[in-house]
Amino acid sequence: MSTVTPSRPGTTTTPRPASRPPSRLRRAGAVIAGIALAAAAVAVQAVALEHEDRLGNLTWTGRIGDEVVASRFSARVTGVHGAKSIQITDVTDKVEKATTSGLFVIVEVGATAHREPQKFGPPVLLAEDGKRYAATDKVKPSLTITHPYIQPGWWTEGVAVFEVPVAALTGARIVLPLTNGFFIKEANLPEVEIDLGLDDAATQRLIAGAEDVYPMGGKK
Repeated sequence: MSTVTPSRPGTTTTPRPASRPPSRLRRAGAVIAGIALAAAAVAVQAVALEHEDRLGNLTWTGRIGDEVVASRFSARVTGVHGAKSIQITDVTDKVEKATTSGLFVIVEVGATAHREPQKFGPPVLLAEDGKRYAATDKVKPSLTITHPYIQPGWWTEGVAVFEVPVAALTGARIVLPLTNGFFIKEANLPEVEIDLGLDDAATQRLIAGAEDVYPMGGKK
């Protein structure tokens, strides 16, 4: 059975307001909190910058025709071609045709590894304005430089194929990064960035000389 205890006769209970800290203490507390938040923001920003720095690739640069020597491999660009369409023939002689509203840019690439076999990740065409164009998905990777392992002791030849607007050609560079591991992501992978030598005149020659159909694939 529950019971209720009555208050004592003749007594009253008046709640006492909670005491407030002096205004100077309140201001000091606000200043300390502001400093702490600012320090935390700086720390977060520093961590973010450090994280970006850890994930950034190490880049070696050069020009078309040069052998660009990176830490694990060397690469060179031996030619650049334009095409309005690409004819792809598979091993069964089945033919497919890829077209574009821009221009296909076919970059001939050679590479050799220094000590251990290496493999390229997806190449990028870097325009002069900073825009990055991934290799076209209209050409299977098995037909490009990303397919074979780059071996020490000899040069492996292949192509990278891009589909870009003609306005992106002048000043363009190709970026060839190594691929990362499937399970372990390695920071600071080496890559090469090679100027394709496309000044205004060379760009106009590339456009004017673009092939109607560029053949790829077929039986080896």
